[in-house]
Amino acid sequence: MNFVGEAMIRQVTSRNAAANETLLEEMFRARKRLFKDRLNWDVTVDARGREMDEYDRLDPLYVIAVDDDGHHQGSCRLLPTTGETMLRDHFTRLFDGVVIESPLIWECTRFCVDSEAGTTLTPHGVQKHTTELFCGMVETGIEAGIQQVVGVFDRRMIRIYSRSGWSPEVVGQSGEGRDAIFLGIWDVDEPSVASIREAGGLVGPVLEKKMPRAQRSGAA
Repeated sequence: MNFVGEAMIRQVTSRNAAANETLLEEMFRARKRLFKDRLNWDVTVDARGREMDEYDRLDPLYVIAVDDDGHHQGSCRLLPTTGETMLRDHFTRLFDGVVIESPLIWECTRFCVDSEAGTTLTPHGVQKHTTELFCGMVETGIEAGIQQVVGVFDRRMIRIYSRSGWSPEVVGQSGEGRDAIFLGIWDVDEPSVASIREAGGLVGPVLEKKMPRAQRSGAA
């Protein structure tokens, strides 16, 4: 099985946020359903049912899986580790003061696959949109010239990363057993893209094709 032609990842920043206002609304509401309703995290939800925090005000790069109609299926948030990050502000003390800061490393947070999206699985039993997001993150990182992504995850994600073909190097652990959380670093390179595509049944790039500048501006 493969998903040729089905995967589509859109990159959204402040530059194209206005054109993706509805998509961002869907993303923040999906985050609320996952992090507040399902996982019961201590997160802030506004009057419109959107889960947002201070890092959403730092002009992050959102990597968003969309369906054929452009609706949110899953997403994650990327920020450079040279600025404010959740790792620096909230998790450093849990990992013995580890600080990761480099212009070649971005932090990934708020990884969210929409509970209302489809449940199609890859040949290795991973939700299709999860694999698309992993591939989209690596393709985005290569495009931006970064080398690694850092993030915090719990034990249940270890098997998902392995089955997705993109396992991290674990550089920190806090807690034991089922309550343990881990600090991981993932490589961003062509071998990683190839591994994810092979494990996930993806063929070719997943990033949404950008129109040429002249076409976007309406020029002849």
